[in-house]
Amino acid sequence: MGNPTLEFWINFLAVTSVGALWVGLNPKNTSGELDHVVNDAAPRLLFGFSTIDNEPMLDELRRLAAKHESVDAVVVVDHEPPTLADAATEAVVLLSTWLEGAATVSDDDLASRRSEVDPMDPAYLVYTSGSSGQPKGALITHRGSNVCNVIAIKRKGLADRRIICNLPINHVGAIGDICGRTMTGGGTLFFQERFSPDAMFDTIETERLNTVGGVPAMLQMCADHPRFESVDLSSVDLLAWGGAAMPAELLQRWLDKTGATHCTMGYGMTEVTGGVTYSGLTDSVELLCTTVGTPDARQPIRIWRDGQEAAIGETGEIQTTGDFLMAGYWRNPEATAAAFTEDGWFKTGDLAVLREDGYVQIVGRMSEMFKSGGYNVYPREVELALERHPGISMAAVVSIADPTFQEVGVAYVMGEPNLDPDEIRRFAAEHLASYKLPRQINIVAELPMLPIGKVDKKALQVLADGG
Repeated sequence: MGNPTLEFWINFLAVTSVGALWVGLNPKNTSGELDHVVNDAAPRLLFGFSTIDNEPMLDELRRLAAKHESVDAVVVVDHEPPTLADAATEAVVLLSTWLEGAATVSDDDLASRRSEVDPMDPAYLVYTSGSSGQPKGALITHRGSNVCNVIAIKRKGLADRRIICNLPINHVGAIGDICGRTMTGGGTLFFQERFSPDAMFDTIETERLNTVGGVPAMLQMCADHPRFESVDLSSVDLLAWGGAAMPAELLQRWLDKTGATHCTMGYGMTEVTGGVTYSGLTDSVELLCTTVGTPDARQPIRIWRDGQEAAIGETGEIQTTGDFLMAGYWRNPEATAAAFTEDGWFKTGDLAVLREDGYVQIVGRMSEMFKSGGYNVYPREVELALERHPGISMAAVVSIADPTFQEVGVAYVMGEPNLDPDEIRRFAAEHLASYKLPRQINIVAELPMLPIGKVDKKALQVLADGG
C-alpha cells in the first residue's frame, strides 16, 4: 500500500520475478474499500509505509492484518520509520529486519525459483473500478504484460522515453502503461507520490523530460495552471494519454505550448493488459480526439453485433482475443465465464464503430447506453458533440427517467466562464439528432473524478437523480 515511489516499483519487480502474485492498494481508498480487496485477494504479506501523505498509516496496516487472517506479517518499508522500533511486534516488522531472511536464500535458489515462472502465469492483480457491482481482481499474466509492452513501444514510439509516473499503483496505467513500457523501452522513470502540476512542471524543466503522459483530466489541470504559459516545456516531443478522450482544444494547447511533433493514445482496459488499438504518431488532432486509432494484427479485435461482425460504420461491441488477455478474474469463475464468448473472445462491454478509413471510434459503454423515444443514445457521441463547442473543455452525459421518452440525457459541462446552457443546446442541435440532445445542460466548475482520472459517472448519476 502506497503511492507511486521507487519502493513500489522495486517491490513489484521483486515479487513478480519469483512467481508470487502482486496487488497494489491505494491509500486514498476507504477502510471498506481496502477490506474488500484484502479479503478477496487474501495476501500473505502486506507491505506499506508508516506515513503516507503526512498521514499516519501504521494503525490502518495493523487493522488490515488483524482483520484478515491471510496476512502473516506487515512489512514497513520506510527508510527510517519514526517510533516503529518500539512498536514492532511479531506481525509488524521493519524492512531491514525482514530482509535478514535473505541470508537463507542462495543465489542458486533464487535463480531456480525465477526459472520456474511460466510466461502464462499470473503476475499481478488489478481490481477493476467496479462500475457494476464490487470490484473484481483481473489476473494479469507475465506474457500479457510483455506482449502489450513490446507492441506499444513499436506502435507508440515509447523507446528511450523520460516520463513521470504519478498514477495510483493499483491501476494498470501505472504498472504497465508507464513503468513497464518505459523500462522495457530503455527509458527513465521519475516517480512522484501524487499528481501536482507544479511538481510536473519542475521535473520537466529540470530533467528535460521528452514525454508528458497521463489522463486528459490531469493535462487539463496542468493547462489551467497559472504556470502553464511561462514554464519551459520545449524538451517535450511526445504527448501520451489514455483512459478517456482528449478534447481537441486541450490537445491543441499542449501542441502549441510544447511544439511536440508526435502524439500517442489508443483504446484498452485492465482485462486486456493495456491497449489493443493505437493512434499513428503523426495523426491529426481530429483523428486523435474522435477515434482511438487502428487495431494491431497481433491483437485481433472484432466489432460484434447480433452474433456476427458489424458492417463498416455499424455500432457493435469491441471483442478481442489473444494470449495478452487476463487469465481471468481471481476466484470468480462465474464472472470469468461471463466475460468471454463461447469461442474465446473477451467481451469488453464497449461499443464502437469501425470507420471506412480503418480507424475505430468509441461510442460508449453498453451499460451507459440508454433509449430515448425508442432510439439508442450513446453518451460518448453526445459528449464529443458538446466538446466541439469552443468554450467547453470537457463534457459528461448520463440519463434520467422520463415519462414520455423513457429516458433523456443530462449533460454536465465545464469550460470558460459565462457558458450559456441555451446557447450550448443550440450549438449541439447543429451536430446531433433531436432525440440525442440532452434535456438538461448543467454548467459545473469541475467534474467529479475517480482516482484514476476518469469522470465519475456514478457520482453524476446520483446528482442527476436528485441525490
